[in-house]
Amino acid sequence: MNIYTYKDISQLQKHIPKNSGIFVIIDNKVKDYFSSMKNWNFIPIKADEKNKSLETAGRICSRLMAMKADRDCFIIGAGGGVTTDLAGFVASVYKRGVRFGLVPTTLLAAADAAIGGKNGVNLSGVKNMVGTITQPEWTYQSSCFFRTLDNRVFREGEAEMLKTFLLFDRDCFISASNFFTAYDHKDPSPRQEQTLRKLMKRCATLKAEVVKKDESDHGCRRMLNLGHTFGHALESYFAQSRKNVTILHGEAVLAGMLAAARLSVRLGVMKEEDFEAVYEGLAKTRIPLVLGIDADKTLKFIYNDKKVSNGKLHLVLPVEIGRATSMDIPMADFELLCKDLVL
Repeated sequence: MNIYTYKDISQLQKHIPKNSGIFVIIDNKVKDYFSSMKNWNFIPIKADEKNKSLETAGRICSRLMAMKADRDCFIIGAGGGVTTDLAGFVASVYKRGVRFGLVPTTLLAAADAAIGGKNGVNLSGVKNMVGTITQPEWTYQSSCFFRTLDNRVFREGEAEMLKTFLLFDRDCFISASNFFTAYDHKDPSPRQEQTLRKLMKRCATLKAEVVKKDESDHGCRRMLNLGHTFGHALESYFAQSRKNVTILHGEAVLAGMLAAARLSVRLGVMKEEDFEAVYEGLAKTRIPLVLGIDADKTLKFIYNDKKVSNGKLHLVLPVEIGRATSMDIPMADFELLCKDLVL
């Protein structure tokens, strides 16, 4: 998979295969960015977790059939993580698979969702329960989309970037956390945008390197799940129990990373001083680190997690900034570890 990083979308056209019908599954909110693209077929969607479903995927496939999209067509997914996940899923199953590329329009999608080939939809309130691992031909990153993002939406991307750096790159974790402290995504200087693009490209490259070694997600790729055990459980908990309160994916993952670090200290894997350094770096995102939810309330969702097998949970734990480990923990022991843990 190729990763292209530009300041705008003026170079997008040259990465489209010639003599292919172009079909763009696009978030309604970003369609205006693509108004200059002629002879493209647009399928706009309302990009939210409710629409990230088999039903929506089926409707899009029906639209593609009605538009006479053949096996030589090229699909583009343009939007945030919901859109890129959904577009990748549709492309990987329509006519048993067609070529596709992704244009992430949020920092979260550019850093994570649009990298690695995981495509999927939610089922019965559980995130990403149905999906495929199919690589796009490319991911096209641009910072031009970010200026219009809500503060919360932009900052959740910071959390996902720091996750990758926490796993693999100490220097970038420190640089990025300091950079985000003073970064105003709505009015950045050209130099700041250039720095962001470099960090964004580094994050995506680190993830892509891991995926190349373990595309099927049975080995080292599982390290990328840092923070996601609790993160996904928190999203499911809020969706079912706190319907009047919204939580974004990056916010949940950040709380999940901090919880994983606390468990790492409890297990003797991480030193207290390393925990403090992680806490300080994560705090610079200006995302709430603690949501005030007792971990016990999320356990029923964790039991549905794909990382639970034979009664054991595969849990990723930070050791220090730039290094992590993982272990299989019996769920009974995990429940004891979660006693008095507040997410």
